[in-house]
Amino acid sequence: MRELVEIILANDLHPLVRKRLAEVVQLLQVYARLAEFEINAGERPSAGDVALPEDTAGRIRGWAEDEEEREREREAMVGELSEAMRAHGHDPTPIRETMGG
Repeated sequence: MRELVEIILANDLHPLVRKRLAEVVQLLQVYARLAEFEINAGERPSAGDVALPEDTAGRIRGWAEDEEEREREREAMVGELSEAMRAHGHDPTPIRETMGG
């Protein structure tokens, strides 16, 4: 989780991707807290119940990078579509609002 928090704090990601990544970290924190509750209740969770796969941080980083690229492509498409609409005398505001641009 530390690596993921560092990625979020680096502020290198698109704000939407950073928000989604922060949500993933929150889910991981809930997962860790549940394991802590089980241990405090006297239950001994097995290692597989507590540990995440070793490649979790890498997989999430890859997902964030892919999302970042998709977000850039979406923004470029919204910009191109808006310009084309303006060139033909149409208001691009509804498209921009619908697509979040």
